Amino acid sequence: MEAYILAAEISREGNRRLEPSEIKLFINFIEGVIPKNLDCLYSIHMFNLHKEFLCALESVKAGFSLIFQLEEALLLQEKPFELRYVITYGEIDVPKRKHMFYGIVGHGITRAETRMDKLRSGHGNRFYMDLRDREESAFLTMLFRFYQDLYDSWHPKDYKLAAKLIYIWDYNLTAKEMEKSPSLIWRRRKSLRIREYNNIKDLIIKTPDLIIKKKVSKSNEQPPAF
Repeated sequence: MEAYILAAEISREGNRRLEPSEIKLFINFIEGVIPKNLDCLYSIHMFNLHKEFLCALESVKAGFSLIFQLEEALLLQEKPFELRYVITYGEIDVPKRKHMFYGIVGHGITRAETRMDKLRSGHGNRFYMDLRDREESAFLTMLFRFYQDLYDSWHPKDYKLAAKLIYIWDYNLTAKEMEKSPSLIWRRRKSLRIREYNNIKDLIIKTPDLIIKKKVSKSNEQPPAF
């Protein structure tokens, strides 16, 4: 079958070799997030040489949602590392029963790995969308660049507060939870541009429905519906 595929790995300068402790941290982190998302995946996750996480997606929108969950989970853990992501498509072999599966094989995985190689030399960009239409892919990659610019603008001391405000818009509740002044949290919510962050997320999630046109392939190889 043909499906969308998400690949993720630790973003590191000069593609330096990962330490065993970093690989273990990465695997544990992914395994802590994925169980909450099994309904939107065709496959249980797998790791390529323990450094690159890949999964087959039920839809491209499921991939966007998973990326945001991973990014925000990293904030709560005060960003022990950064991730870079590729979403592409291709043929994969999957079992007839959803989730009963311990590895991904097929041309789609090769395609994802090739696109990740390209992203590694992308001068700091952590997101690469490779859908069927080049213009659609470029548009989504651009939106993710705006997202990255805002996300990466936060300082380490702001990570946990930003994560809480993303989930709890009410600054009074956040202030109470963090034992801070409501006026201080209100000002921090504004300076961290949490509204803009959520707007960018919503725009990315809605883009497949608003802009991307579903195309019927003559060869009957169209990926699953958005």
